Amino acid sequence: MLGDATIIKGIMTMGKYNDVYQLFRDMFGEKIVDKIYDNFSGSSIYFPSKLYSKEYVLSKIQENMDHLTIRELARLTGYSERSIRRMINEIKDR
Repeated sequence: MLGDATIIKGIMTMGKYNDVYQLFRDMFGEKIVDKIYDNFSGSSIYFPSKLYSKEYVLSKIQENMDHLTIRELARLTGYSERSIRRMINEIKDR
């Protein structure tokens, strides 16, 4: 993609939206883009690298720590093995 232009089969087409809005339109459709624009235009939005909240991860670790390895818990939650060990100690200290 070049700015808001796209090359399809050697033909350059102009996209309706600017870069990130075009990406969102491709992923979610125009109605969602309109809602995103209406609610967040001009804002800086940060997406954390971790999808799940710490509270949720702690509950999943507590549910599964007796039958999954630390490596499996890390894969399940997206946290490092070191973080999983720390959270297990936190759970045990409660």
